[in-house]
Amino acid sequence: MLNNYYLLRRLACAWDERLPGSTVLDAWSHSPGELTIALERDGVVTAASFLTHAPIIGAFRRTKVGRPRRNVKPLLRSLHGQSIVKIRVSESDRVLTLRCTGGLQLQAYLYGAHANILLADKKGKVAEAFRKYAPAELPPLRAAPEPTNIAEFTTRWKDARGSAERAIQRVFVRFNKDQAREIMQLQQFKGHSAEALEPAPVFEVAQALHERLMSARGPLYVYKDPVTISPVRLEARKGQEVSVYSDIDHGLHTYARHALSERAYRLQYEPLRKKLVRMLDKAERSAARMRVERSRPSRADEYERLGHILMASPPLPAGKHRVRIPDAFNPATELTVSLDPALNSLQNAERYYSKARKARTSRAHLDTLIRQAEEKVESLKQQLQALEKTRTQKDIKAFQKTYKQSVRPNQPFKRYALVPPYELWVGRNARESEMLTLQYARPFDLWMHARGVSGAHAVLRLPGRNAQPSNHLIEQAAAIVAWHSKARTSSVVPVIVTPRKYVRKVRGTPTGEVAVSREEVVMVEPALP
Repeated sequence: MLNNYYLLRRLACAWDERLPGSTVLDAWSHSPGELTIALERDGVVTAASFLTHAPIIGAFRRTKVGRPRRNVKPLLRSLHGQSIVKIRVSESDRVLTLRCTGGLQLQAYLYGAHANILLADKKGKVAEAFRKYAPAELPPLRAAPEPTNIAEFTTRWKDARGSAERAIQRVFVRFNKDQAREIMQLQQFKGHSAEALEPAPVFEVAQALHERLMSARGPLYVYKDPVTISPVRLEARKGQEVSVYSDIDHGLHTYARHALSERAYRLQYEPLRKKLVRMLDKAERSAARMRVERSRPSRADEYERLGHILMASPPLPAGKHRVRIPDAFNPATELTVSLDPALNSLQNAERYYSKARKARTSRAHLDTLIRQAEEKVESLKQQLQALEKTRTQKDIKAFQKTYKQSVRPNQPFKRYALVPPYELWVGRNARESEMLTLQYARPFDLWMHARGVSGAHAVLRLPGRNAQPSNHLIEQAAAIVAWHSKARTSSVVPVIVTPRKYVRKVRGTPTGEVAVSREEVVMVEPALP
């Protein structure tokens, strides 16, 4: 982070040598959380940038100055034309102060979720704030609660718990994670708990590092993977790739770009990896289930036998869930046969014959399906390995181009491809249904919903305004819509069909509830294609 106290101190020293006498030409904001101040000295124009949004909070100066023409908010007008007199950082907190002529002072509070830049007069009354929340007067600077002697440190260290690295950061609040690790490295404290260490050597090393950081006047060191910036060379990162910058502003600017690039990479990498891991787990479980199924005896013969028994028995009317009848193959015994109550005994026999055919067909293709599932598992493993080798956004783009079919983002809505070029989109929940109806559907698309029952909104996407889908196509889409409703188990379901332009949202109604001003109804049997 750019807002480490020692980095800000180093920055304030460098700016105090270069910027006094510079005149403020302009100040503006072009992106959220970034304030840019244009400065001119001896005919040379530079820009000081202040960042107040995580993950990068801090400041740096750049030589390329160009105010955008659009989406720009002018700021700090009373500072325009004033000259910078003095720049310093608070001895007690991460507050960077630019004192200007006219008694004005610009204070940058570069820490926490409410980092801000305040412009105040010589009495400390706040005239303008970069971000909305601002006090009426400049808040008092608070001293960092750090131990100043071994006795005070020993007292605080006795209360430390957990890892020594975390304990160092709690006691020496100016140290960041990398500086705490540096102390661990210098005294080989790695892996120790706070309780296992004597306070005297920890305090001695911490004080030595503190003095080294306070007096640092040399170059900045920007380490990579992960990106870290330091005003001194770190022994804990010895042997790792590092860039050395003699110009502090160039180093800070470079670090900010690297850190933002790494964050953008992580925002792309993590969802992709999560999706591939989920797909791999699902493929492995599917392959395992099919292998278990292959190891079991086929139930086709049993289904066929039950069908024969029902055909050989006296006809029975519909309405029964099970029946006990003699076994045609062994008349001395009786069997309990499960039935579909909506069918009579002969129709149930046909149902069992159909299940036997499906079981035989499934068994015949099981070896092929297992092979395909195992190939899919292997392919996903290769993709996951390739993704884990990526390091930059460029690598991610190359990976997505290579495996674009597997890693493309999940599409909103459930989609059914019907007769080309027609496609049915179905909302998967109330929020998606409302979004589909109000945002994605075009006025001439056909909107569908099961009438009188709760269910998903669906839209039959038409290829053009003058398209005329056939009655059979509309009924096929309506059957799918009926399947995605509470009336799925009904034999016949009424489904509303109307152009989207006749559907509207009534203010105050629950999510997913709409009003239809004109409708036609088709009667269909719920079914998937």
